[in-house]
Amino acid sequence: MPPISFPVIVIAFVAELAADWIIAMLMFDFFSPGTSTSGMNQEQFEQFVQTVSDTTAIIPCLVITGTITTILGAYFAARLAKRIPYYHGLAMGILGTIYILVRWDSGANWIGILGVLTTIPACLYGAHLAKKRLPQQT
Repeated sequence: MPPISFPVIVIAFVAELAADWIIAMLMFDFFSPGTSTSGMNQEQFEQFVQTVSDTTAIIPCLVITGTITTILGAYFAARLAKRIPYYHGLAMGILGTIYILVRWDSGANWIGILGVLTTIPACLYGAHLAKKRLPQQT
């Protein structure tokens, strides 16, 4: 097996998670303007998230942006590694799938199933995009 740069995978995965978190916070601000969650306890916050999820189109938006950040995370890993882009994309996909399985929420099975089915292909697509922009190796 070709050597994969594990520091690159960690950096790209953390960047992807940070992007996902920031985008989710911006989406919640967009779909619930004027609502402050700073004084809420855990139960109130969970109820707020459930209400926003049930009454707006936030879930499809988060699925789309999550897929885009998955593609970009693998692209970033492949470009940062500068070699064997598909292996780095696959490593990102495997790590992402493991992350989904660990954080599985029994309340939204379709999101978990969709994530498991699309993460590796999305990561390979991101690696493919990166490969087009990498210098040719001899």
